[in-house]
Amino acid sequence: MLPFSLLSGLCLPIVSHAAPEPMQPSPPVTVQYGGSTYTISSVYTSYTANPDIFTAQPWWGNSDLSFGLAQLVGDAGNLGVFLLFGYGIENGFVSIDYYIGPDVSHCPSGCPSVDDSYDYAIISELVTLASLSNSLQSTSLGLSSLNSGLNMMINGAHSRPLSRMVAPGQSTFWVAGDWGTDEHGQRSGSTGLAEVSVGHNYGAVQLNASLGQTWARQNLSSNGRAESDGQYLLVEGIVPVSEQHKVYATVGAFGHWGEADIRRGYISLSTPDSSKGNADSNTWGLRARVDWVDALSLGNTGISPYADLSYTHSKLDGYTEEGGTNPASFDSRTDRFTEARLGFGTETPLSWLAGYNLVANLEAAHRFEDRSAGVSGSIDGLFAFSLPGEDYQNDWLKAGVGIEGALGDGKASLMLNGTTDSDQPDMWVAASYQLAF
Repeated sequence: MLPFSLLSGLCLPIVSHAAPEPMQPSPPVTVQYGGSTYTISSVYTSYTANPDIFTAQPWWGNSDLSFGLAQLVGDAGNLGVFLLFGYGIENGFVSIDYYIGPDVSHCPSGCPSVDDSYDYAIISELVTLASLSNSLQSTSLGLSSLNSGLNMMINGAHSRPLSRMVAPGQSTFWVAGDWGTDEHGQRSGSTGLAEVSVGHNYGAVQLNASLGQTWARQNLSSNGRAESDGQYLLVEGIVPVSEQHKVYATVGAFGHWGEADIRRGYISLSTPDSSKGNADSNTWGLRARVDWVDALSLGNTGISPYADLSYTHSKLDGYTEEGGTNPASFDSRTDRFTEARLGFGTETPLSWLAGYNLVANLEAAHRFEDRSAGVSGSIDGLFAFSLPGEDYQNDWLKAGVGIEGALGDGKASLMLNGTTDSDQPDMWVAASYQLAF
């Protein structure tokens, strides 16, 4: 935790001096922070909670004003009472009158506002600590958004590998692109990819290779932002396990090399600030899948069940930020996750559009790991931090629907995909055009 001396002598904006109103103490509040538990005996507030105060300062972070103050005081460790006389909003930020001390026996008959620089330093540090904690942990979304885009590659652009199959002896070429939003849970961003691919069917196996570009954008806390991009190479083989029963196995591997630019936003001395950093990333993964084509039929609709298992290993190198009042150095982070999927795809000829099929799929997915990599490092060389990663959503559903058919000399496909609450993009469009020769 930052020492109080770090911010001593620094000044907050001039505070407003609203007349005190009758105050009622809150009950004792227990706060957990940084692995420790603090009990705040009383928090006196002179104003009813107002929604403006929550939006004015990202570090407040609680729907109840009294609890929000208690948490900030709890961060300091041993302050008994936080007394808020009033607040005002100037230029979008909160200015406050407050009293911190062990005894409020003279309240509510009249409580002095203690305006010396030591108290200002304390409240500044409380604000800074709360904001820094949020901003440090939010950087994990940068690595998560990169992994989310790669997952979209496997389960978007390559979610229907048998659609790329050509006749034995033929070659194929296709271009594909996916774009979507990544806004499940606390995430707010977008992701996409574009690729070119070639393949050849040797009879016993069809080998495909894809070269692609990915990009991802993710908004972080306090107006921070993570932008990542990179290139990937994916190779896969499609093997007929039983041509008589139309059972095929797809095995593949991919490598991805990229970088992430992260602007970490936070509140320092009640003023928005940010520090920036850049880190390289490298990822590799394996995937195995079995499809049973047209195992069932319903009218003129073919139903093809499948099972899919994938493993991804992703590393973001350590980096040191520049700029801002509290730049941080981050240790490298490595994420590993294994996912299993069971689902089925369907194809239905469209009577009103010759040569085109309505294609759809529905799958249930499970991630075996429970949490992403933690965030560790140090702030400006003064103190070390180690924060836990995000909890994964272990189970979710994915669905897709679209149209596929002949266009010119090739085959075109357009699909809309979506997932329930998960660590995947919430919605994306996948488009491709393929030629066989």
